[in-house]
Amino acid sequence: MNKIRNSIILLLISSLSVFPQENDLQSWYSFSLKKKLVKKIDLTLKSGIRYRENSSLLSKQFFDFKFKKRWSKRVSFASGYRYANNWDKELKASDNHRFYSDLSYKNKLVKRLDCSIRNRWQTQGNIYGYKMTLRQKFLFSYNIRKTKLTPNIATEYFLNLYNGVNKLRSTISVSHPITKNIAFDFAYRIQQEFYVNNPETIFIFEGKLSYDL
Repeated sequence: MNKIRNSIILLLISSLSVFPQENDLQSWYSFSLKKKLVKKIDLTLKSGIRYRENSSLLSKQFFDFKFKKRWSKRVSFASGYRYANNWDKELKASDNHRFYSDLSYKNKLVKRLDCSIRNRWQTQGNIYGYKMTLRQKFLFSYNIRKTKLTPNIATEYFLNLYNGVNKLRSTISVSHPITKNIAFDFAYRIQQEFYVNNPETIFIFEGKLSYDL
């Protein structure tokens, strides 16, 4: 009986190993400006650049603007647009447009520990077609006592209307204010793909600098 069980386990492991999978190390960098327009409404402008193939080749450059309205202390709504240039492995560039809306909820679980949920509906594509995706992100933030450090843990899934959850992001990050208006975030992220040929697992180092006007 044990021999049969061990043979089945070995067969399953061998079967899984034949599925092709690609890994990559990437680096992402971004800079954002946030300006309060009127009471409870903010405008954020963001620019970013990303590198792939062990952070040796340019992968994406984008510009993003977003309006955010706080309905209450816990609930907020945002709407934005992103224009991006994407480069494939042959360094051929293509344009990409994204329109999105966010509904977010934030609450304090215990002292110094916050939890937030962001629901994003986005339409993304180019002249060849667009696709809709639902992204739901769960984030936990903890403010370390007597320091300005705020560690964060987050997970986000991408739900496609045709094939279900096709991407998962898991992130560990640390936020630290440099001055009253400037903050820096450093993150390590793992992104996994599903239901595609040659699914890719990406290991990402990310640096973000933000400035409140």
